[in-house]
Amino acid sequence: MLPKTRFATLPPQAREVKAGVTHPQGFLASGVASGVKKKGKLDLGILRSQTRAVSAATFTGNAAAAAPVRLTRASSDCSGLQAVVVNAGNANAVTGKQGLADAARMRLLTANHLRLPVEAVGVCSTGIIGVPLPMDKIEAGIDKAAHALSREASNDFSAAIRTTDKHAKSGALDVDLPEGQVHLGFAAKGCGMISPNMATMLCFVTCDADVSAATWTAMLHAAVKASFNRITVDGQESTNDTVIGLCNGASGVKPGEASLAVLGEALSAALLRLAVSIVADGEGSTRTMKLTVTGAKTHEQAEAVARAVANSPLVKTAFYGKDPNWGRIMQAIGQALGRHGHTALPAHITYEDVVIVEGGHPVELDAAAQERLSAIMHQPEIALFVALNGPGEEAVIYFSDLTHDYVTLNAEYST
Repeated sequence: MLPKTRFATLPPQAREVKAGVTHPQGFLASGVASGVKKKGKLDLGILRSQTRAVSAATFTGNAAAAAPVRLTRASSDCSGLQAVVVNAGNANAVTGKQGLADAARMRLLTANHLRLPVEAVGVCSTGIIGVPLPMDKIEAGIDKAAHALSREASNDFSAAIRTTDKHAKSGALDVDLPEGQVHLGFAAKGCGMISPNMATMLCFVTCDADVSAATWTAMLHAAVKASFNRITVDGQESTNDTVIGLCNGASGVKPGEASLAVLGEALSAALLRLAVSIVADGEGSTRTMKLTVTGAKTHEQAEAVARAVANSPLVKTAFYGKDPNWGRIMQAIGQALGRHGHTALPAHITYEDVVIVEGGHPVELDAAAQERLSAIMHQPEIALFVALNGPGEEAVIYFSDLTHDYVTLNAEYST
């Protein structure tokens, strides 16, 4: 099932089912242990459509983009992908010409096994940066994964793409439309190096509606913009971020304009659930905040304020300590506004339903409000609101707290 969060609501036409990326008709998946991860853990997967599909993809903007990102973005047909091969445990990033050759080899082997053109296959990797792929293990793993493809392997595929994730991030939806029922499937990973546009994350979406490549691309990009591009764990943009969606029309259902809007709403809500789950799983994270900034003079100003607050180590550690330290939030707001040439700091700060700063000045809270504020700080999900005195531009971002475990995990990650 998709992860739960009160920050994302499915449309009434969408219903969750206990399934994953192979729930839509015409999709197969696999997940195997190639030996890249230790202790026999699953670490290589293949996802494929059994029929021709349209596809859409988004990638990291990092200039040090990993070899599989560069290869897929440059020479795969990102509007007509029919399969994806993924390995976890090694990012194949900052690995030079050999890394590109290895990514190309992964693509070629997968295409040959599946009898597809090489440009119909995408390649993704996730894991440690700067280490060459152990291609002997990868090649054997691809052979094994290609022969293990089935409708029942959604969970294996979902497990094989993860690295330091504590929780599975997958699910499926049935969407009831006037034209008929269509299906969506999801598998994602990610929990650190998260921000600003996507994260050290991978996400794979399957759908069996009959839509054009242009329609599917617009739908997926809009959903990513409102979900994976609105999260941060540590303010670090990964080298490997990729979202790939395959839509094969196998249901035979061709949605009309109104139904496409419903399908897009379901897709956006599902990706937001996955995105918030990534924040909640943010390498030691104990709580997730949704920050809404309103009243900015420009969208850029709203965005700057939101990210300054969400990425502040001081703000994040305060939430870990369950301390409603509004001074840290005010400092981050002022820092962002100062960089945009503003000197005044009129702002309202609200934690859920408790206003703690009004017009730039602290509010004296009575005993009941203080008790309510204390309860809010113990919630696993907290809604924050910052209102600036502008004409009304806004930005929303989801962020995690910062804990001792984050430092420990990342200090020991490569050893």
